[in-house]
Formats: sequence, structure tokens, C-alpha cells
Amino acid sequence: MNKKLIESLLMMLVADEPTTDETPLEPALCGLEGEYVIVRCRDAGVHAGTLVSLDGRTAVLKDSRRLWYWKVAENQHSLSGVASVGIASESKIPAVIETAILPEACEVLSVSDKAMKTIVGANVYET
Repeated sequence: MNKKLIESLLMMLVADEPTTDETPLEPALCGLEGEYVIVRCRDAGVHAGTLVSLDGRTAVLKDSRRLWYWKVAENQHSLSGVASVGIASESKIPAVIETAILPEACEVLSVSDKAMKTIVGANVYET
């Protein structure tokens, strides 16, 4: 597990001050800010990019690519496999978007360097 994520979770568990209705809410640090991640959204599909922020269920990515049609490399399965080993050449990945605001994020996965290279280096899919 990511060291930053563990530290963030521990900080939330040992917080000294209880939260009240008057306590201003601040975005929770998930420990993955600045890292390349995959975000699965309820209505917006699957995206990969550098996590700028995660506020509740809204993720903001920079240099984002939508994983419009993905096939996992190395005979792996599921989106976890994509985060681990990357995408196969048959995947259809559109061009990079400078900033993507993704509401209703339901899953955020850290991405290995190996997997990131396959996503960033994928040919731009055009119809």
C-alpha cells in the first residue's frame, strides 16, 4: 500500500478535534495527489492521469486520457490488471485532455510505472 495513503489514513484516525456541524470541511488528502492514477466514475467512464485533487467523490486529473476501450496486457483481467501491468495494443485511448473534472468517482487506483508507460504511450484512437 502507498506510504502516503497509510500516513493520511492514520492522521484521520488520530485526529485530536472531533468534527462538528460548525467545522469547515476540507478536501481529504488521499495520499495519491501528484501521482498517476486510474479513476473509475459512475457516469463518466474510466480515466487515467495525474491526480490533482480528490474532494469527496470528485476527482480532478491533469493530462488525462479516457480509457474508452481497454484490454489488459499480459493475460490479466479487470481494471486492477490495467493498473498493474497496463493496456494491450488493441485498446482505444483518445487524446490527452489537459484537465478533467470527474464527478462520482467510485474507484481510484494507483498505477505502476510499467502500466503508466502503456497508457501514456498508447496511440491516439481516432474513428
